[in-house]
Amino acid sequence: MKIKQKVKIFISILSTLFFLGCEGYHTKIHTLDMTVAEAPEVHGANTNQDSHSASWRITGKINSVQEKEIKETTKRNNEHSENTYITYKTGGIDFSGKADFLYKVDGFFFGSGLGYRDGIYHHFTLGANLQHVEFGLFFGLYHQYIEMDYNATKCDYEYDLFIQKTEECEAYKDNQQDYFTSPFIGAFASIYIDKFFISYSASLYSPRVKIEEHSLDLAAITTQYITAGIRINRWIELSAGASITYINTPQWYYGFTGGISIYAM
Repeated sequence: MKIKQKVKIFISILSTLFFLGCEGYHTKIHTLDMTVAEAPEVHGANTNQDSHSASWRITGKINSVQEKEIKETTKRNNEHSENTYITYKTGGIDFSGKADFLYKVDGFFFGSGLGYRDGIYHHFTLGANLQHVEFGLFFGLYHQYIEMDYNATKCDYEYDLFIQKTEECEAYKDNQQDYFTSPFIGAFASIYIDKFFISYSASLYSPRVKIEEHSLDLAAITTQYITAGIRINRWIELSAGASITYINTPQWYYGFTGGISIYAM
C-alpha cells in the first residue's frame, strides 16, 4: 500500500473518532421520603423448656406506634458528592404474625423463625434456657416493603475526542414501591416464674435502598421490646408490652404491642 493511501486511511479514522464521543447519564438524588418499619421482635421460649424437646409456636400481634417523620441529622453523600436529605416515615397501627421453632439440648437451645411485618423476615436463634432465665442472640434477613418519593436531577453528558464535556440536566420527581432485603441482628433475655414472664429484645437493621444507579447509605433502625405475659395453659400465651425505636436522632419514639401465641409441643 502506498504512503498516500495510508495517510488517507489515517485521516479518515481520525475524522471518525473526532465525531464520535462517550455518552451516558447520572442522577443526583436531592431529597428522599420513605416509609420504614420497626426492627422485628424475636425472643425465646419464655419458660423453662424441657431438655431434648421441640417447641412450635404461632404468634399474632397488633402493634400501635407513634406516627413520626424523622429527618436525618447527618447528610448522606451519593456517588456524585451531592447531599441527600432523608425523611423516614414510620408508625401507625399494623398487624404482625410469626411462626417459631425451638429445640433444647441440656441448657442450650437453637431455633428459627419466619414472620411478617411490612414484609417477610426470617432468622436463626441461639441461646441458653435455664430454670428461671434465658438469653440468646439472633440474626436473619428482613425483606421489607418500602414506599419512596424523591426529588432528583438527571444529567445526560457527552465527551468528544478532546475530553470536552457537554451536559444537559433536568429536575424531576418520582415515586417507587419495592421490596428490599436487609440483614438484621439482635439479642434477647427473659425472666420467668411459674406462668409469668418478662422479656426484653433488641434488634437493628439498616434499610438497603437502590434508586436509579445509587445505593444509598441509610441510618440503622434499632427497636427495643419490653413485654410481660402469662402462659394460660400449656398451649396458650397472652402478652403485652412496649416498643422503643431509635433512628439516628436525639429522640426515641414509642409504641404498644400485644398478642396471643399458640404452642404445639
